[in-house]
Amino acid sequence: MRSILQKFYHITARAFLAVIVLPVLWLVDPFWRFRLGLLHYQRIGHLAANTDAFLRRQQLDGKPKRTTYIFVAHDPANRQLFEMYRRHLNIIESRVLSSLFFIWQPMMKETRFWERMPWGSIDIRRFHLMNHTTKTLAFTPEEEARGKAALADMGIGENDWFVCFHARDGAYFRQWRPQYEDHWASRDFKNCHIENYIKAAEYIAEQGGYAIRMGAFTDMPLPENLHPRVIDYATKHRSDFMDIYLGASCRFFLASSSGINMIPMIFDKPIALANNYLSTMGIYHSYDLVSLRRIRERATGNVVSFRKAIDEGFFSASIGSSQSGKMEVFEFIENTPDEILDLTIDMMDQLDGKAPDPEAAALQKRYADEYLSHHEDYTFASRISPRFVTRHRDLLFPDDVPSELASSA
Repeated sequence: MRSILQKFYHITARAFLAVIVLPVLWLVDPFWRFRLGLLHYQRIGHLAANTDAFLRRQQLDGKPKRTTYIFVAHDPANRQLFEMYRRHLNIIESRVLSSLFFIWQPMMKETRFWERMPWGSIDIRRFHLMNHTTKTLAFTPEEEARGKAALADMGIGENDWFVCFHARDGAYFRQWRPQYEDHWASRDFKNCHIENYIKAAEYIAEQGGYAIRMGAFTDMPLPENLHPRVIDYATKHRSDFMDIYLGASCRFFLASSSGINMIPMIFDKPIALANNYLSTMGIYHSYDLVSLRRIRERATGNVVSFRKAIDEGFFSASIGSSQSGKMEVFEFIENTPDEILDLTIDMMDQLDGKAPDPEAAALQKRYADEYLSHHEDYTFASRISPRFVTRHRDLLFPDDVPSELASSA
């Protein structure tokens, strides 16, 4: 009976769109343009990035005249971020309308009236966009006071600096939507261990900063015997508000491949991305840095060059797509604590105005030219970590070494 009612509801909703909504939109369009859209609200990365990209495109192109945008959402992934976007956009929060827009979406996409709000699609030059616009969102004076008070509760003063760090695990998704376990299991290759970030976190603390571990529904808390300036915010202090405030206020964000990275991105904060699994995909600002997961053959355990794995079909990427063939042949190696520490030092050097040595800088450019140039705007993408590209030159540029060494590197 329930399935029959659902089917009737879907048919009725589509009929209402075809008979009432679309004719009205066509009639008024010569005089005033209405554009409708469904906010990407269920996961924090898409709520942040897709919405931010829409606003940044208007910075570049200008707001269309005689046009009203109306977006719909329900139960957003982060309440604070959602409310900040409502200051800039017409957003209706409604479960009923969200359900209706989901049903309408396939038909509406074929019309001029649907605003897709892309982020991962090939029709958005993300690197150019992020490097030629500035952040849209800002905290109110009351929110700033609230954020500083929460920092004080963690022992962080107004003149202190801090770095956020995060290791993606499967705990959040499995608690959020446990019915999709098979899907989450297929994405577990993106996960990494928080233990491998601790060496970098303690280094940050030793330099006088605070290292704040981010996340929600984490697999495990941090050990209790760490440096006192390493703070397990994820298990002891977490809130929707501070997720945004910390990401927007940190000196930089030491990340893994996860949606929470989009918070520092939309606030134009530098990202040091460890464990990047897409060697042919950079991230968003030219001042961001990345280190890659190395790759090995499952059968032999031998580490292979990135070029060999790509040529054999293992994880190639263009804007908006990735292909994960050959998972049965190859597997990723998680970044070691020393590799993550190297990335951290590289970012701190960069923020202190210390340029990489000429050889490392040349290798950074070569990496971009060889691995990222299929993106039209790749010159604005992040750079590979100087220490990583130097340490693993043989894996990135196997033609530079004898073939027998490159194949067994």
